[in-house]
Amino acid sequence: MPSMWIVAGPNGAGKSTFTAKYLQESVLPRGILKLNADEVTARYREHDKDSPQDELNLRAAREVDAQVINCILDGQSFLVETVLSSGKYRESVALAQRYGFQFNLVYISLFPPELSPSRVGERVIKGGHAVAWDKAIARYHRSHEELVWFAGQADLFMIFDNSADDGEPMLIASRNGRLEAVSPPAERFHVRGVNPTVDEALSKVSGFSGKQ
Repeated sequence: MPSMWIVAGPNGAGKSTFTAKYLQESVLPRGILKLNADEVTARYREHDKDSPQDELNLRAAREVDAQVINCILDGQSFLVETVLSSGKYRESVALAQRYGFQFNLVYISLFPPELSPSRVGERVIKGGHAVAWDKAIARYHRSHEELVWFAGQADLFMIFDNSADDGEPMLIASRNGRLEAVSPPAERFHVRGVNPTVDEALSKVSGFSGKQ
């Protein structure tokens, strides 16, 4: 069965590092195609020194979106990394499910919200791309709002908190199996109190809110 993986979370949460360090060897299917708009933007910039950054970001996002659809239509497993600050991948998830894909979600969170732009600032010092403080905060909140829908759709999801300074992500919630698709009920795990923003999001997800 082909699989669609979304690795999501606020700016600066450490999604790319997490994928390379924790998912690549032991979790992801071997040879899975990884799609990352930031990496595409950086590739564009190598050959285009003059175009505005927003223009390159848009071109990269469109390229990745097209690759997502192509992978689904071709039955090819893939992973896409995203802040998840909009619902644009909802249609892609629905399409993947119609084409027989398993949908898996890995979400990397931070708390408090100000950690997001702060970590971005640390990344910029090391040569990474910048995100304005207010934009990072706004994306943080929208991303966790979108988490509710995507977690509800996932066949498997894992949520990690990456707030600690030691850089070791902590698994704080997971579910193996969609509630409506399995019997007995899906396995669920949730450590409350570590990340209040995640707790608030999961309070709206069936199986964690007490609603079935």
